[in-house]
Amino acid sequence: MPVVAIAAMLAAGVTACGTAKELSAQEKAAKAFNKVGDSKTAAITFSIDATADQIMDFAKATDDTTERKAAEAMSGLKIAVAVSADKPLKDVEAFKQAQGSAPAKDYTPDKSLRLAYTLSDRKGTQLLEFREVDAKAYLHLDVKALAKLTGQDPAEIDQATKDLPADLTAVRNVLAGKWVSFDMQEFADAAKKADGAKGTAGAPAAKPTADPQAAKDLYNSLKDVFQRTVTIEDKGKKDGADHLWISAPARQVVDEVFKAVKPLSDKFPKEFGKFPTSAPSKGVPEGKVGVDVYLKNGAFSSATFDVAQLNEKVGPGIVFPVKLTYDQSAPAVEAPADAAKVSIEELQNTAMQLVMAGAKGPGGMGGPGGMGGEDPAGATPAAPLTDAQLKELAAAGVPAEQAQMYNKFGLTFEDIKDLASKGA
Repeated sequence: MPVVAIAAMLAAGVTACGTAKELSAQEKAAKAFNKVGDSKTAAITFSIDATADQIMDFAKATDDTTERKAAEAMSGLKIAVAVSADKPLKDVEAFKQAQGSAPAKDYTPDKSLRLAYTLSDRKGTQLLEFREVDAKAYLHLDVKALAKLTGQDPAEIDQATKDLPADLTAVRNVLAGKWVSFDMQEFADAAKKADGAKGTAGAPAAKPTADPQAAKDLYNSLKDVFQRTVTIEDKGKKDGADHLWISAPARQVVDEVFKAVKPLSDKFPKEFGKFPTSAPSKGVPEGKVGVDVYLKNGAFSSATFDVAQLNEKVGPGIVFPVKLTYDQSAPAVEAPADAAKVSIEELQNTAMQLVMAGAKGPGGMGGPGGMGGEDPAGATPAAPLTDAQLKELAAAGVPAEQAQMYNKFGLTFEDIKDLASKGA
């Protein structure tokens, strides 16, 4: 999780600069950020604290066309991430990789690490929940609440459920608000199998990874930028917490980060895309922008930030507050009870039916050409694949079982070959 890497960088960057008067505030910040990852559990919550009125005022000031319903839906939204492990989080492999202190590896589920992601609205309704426990994933959606949040009629969910083919049990369970689970190891094995199939025509393509030395150089370069530009002020106590104000000249930071990263860009994996030729500082304010940081018992507790600071068009009185909280005493992530298990074959079957239904154009899931017909996806039968074609597709990275499933839903040999060439 990048929060550990960011915290470590800030801790290293802020301690080496400033006057003697400022040093106390910097020491507080450094010690607090260094504690991130010391515990075995943590909960991080990002929330939009702006009211609907504040969002509308901000949209008007920035010439955005946000509608009132959208502003009301956005206000109070929270994204929470909880993590627990059997050892300090800073010692978990995933955290080491985020910090660049361990090389990236092929994905293998880590049973020692438990994760939970939650999206909720301002009333506390949990719209989406995803957990990973003991290498098994669990998913829960409140589809009707999501529909209502986005301005749609929740009754449409009931109609969509009625129109589903009988064999789409997984989708039915999700639409009904039930927990479903699937084995992450099955996905990892399927990915390895696909890579192995590609290997019949040559070596499997290496996954994009950054040069370890380049990653180290990047870390040091960014740390140097923070040392020269970040200012930390001690604002005393607020609600029992130490209040720090961390600020920096926005445009200068963007320009200096660009200058620090550009010399190393040639060492980045090509999959990361082409590095820009100039700093993306257009529209970034020249003045300082800052974040309020709060520490409790010497550890990072929360931070608040006004997004309006980043837009030059925004005048006085316009604010868009967001908040980040961090709790090292969060309860361990647990698996939900009574989750309906879904196999990878069921997920692939479901995905194919949904894709094929969507590809059929107007009519939707239950209308003409939709998913309510007798044929599984309303697909026109395709000529069965020959052994030679299956072998050729396997060499292109499409296992025989997957190719046969595609073929069942109406894809021809050439269709599947085209999908494989596009990495699908």
